[in-house]
Amino acid sequence: LQIITMGCGGSKNKDGKDQKKDDTIPYEMKDCLIPEYMEVFNKGGELLKNAEDIRAGLIDTRDKAFEILEADRLIAPSVYDAIKALLVTASGNNGGKFPADAFELKEETPYIVLNIDEKAEETHDLNEQIKTWLQTVLDAPKKIEEMLGQANELQQKAQEFPGQAKDAAQNANIPMMKIPSALKNTAQNAQTLGKGVSKLTVLKDAAKSALDNLKATVQQLKTEKGSFPDLAKQAHEKKLKLPKDVVGELWSKDKFKPKEEAQAKPCLLYTSPSPRDRQKSRMPSSA
Repeated sequence: LQIITMGCGGSKNKDGKDQKKDDTIPYEMKDCLIPEYMEVFNKGGELLKNAEDIRAGLIDTRDKAFEILEADRLIAPSVYDAIKALLVTASGNNGGKFPADAFELKEETPYIVLNIDEKAEETHDLNEQIKTWLQTVLDAPKKIEEMLGQANELQQKAQEFPGQAKDAAQNANIPMMKIPSALKNTAQNAQTLGKGVSKLTVLKDAAKSALDNLKATVQQLKTEKGSFPDLAKQAHEKKLKLPKDVVGELWSKDKFKPKEEAQAKPCLLYTSPSPRDRQKSRMPSSA
């Protein structure tokens, strides 16, 4: 009997961990022993590896920042929440005084410059995630656009390889006993390249959205920065040392999900066989 746990956060596996959609970009290529094919696959693999680094800088860093904040309790967590929590927490831990140069806003890149003590233990992890996200988002749209053009060219070449691989393997004087492996790896590499291009296309839109998000965050900081000194003072007075505690105590209550939603109990879904199926199987046949 397999039990799948469901809750407001989505599906979970049998170990109780969230089953997240895998958005990582595949890039590992296997040796198909055909030199001209491997030249294409290696170029594609290197390109997709670089794309995966960008994806991690855009998506994984943001998700990690939200995890540090325990942002799943918020209705619509944003990068602005992460930056605001970082600035308020750092200032609260520094006597509650919000320095005038805590951050700088610019009309052009890099848009935001954070002047935070990088050695402070309480805010170190969040600072690292935000800093990486800010660095990645600036160049990501242009880089991904270029990568996608190159990847499409490589994919067009590679999609012909599986049908021609047997002749190519023989022309490359590959031993007969290794030809099946060469054909298999050729097909797998072509598939990996195709999947990578598809995910790179999705990442292109995510990168544009992230840059728009950054610009919107700058505007929010301009509008609301006047409230930060008072929040820093409150954080110091309440001895809120961690960003997640600052969010939990100082964020407006209308930013949070209702308690019953945030603390929803998981339900259990039964699969193959369910208790009802087992009961039915014990019932005598009507025939």
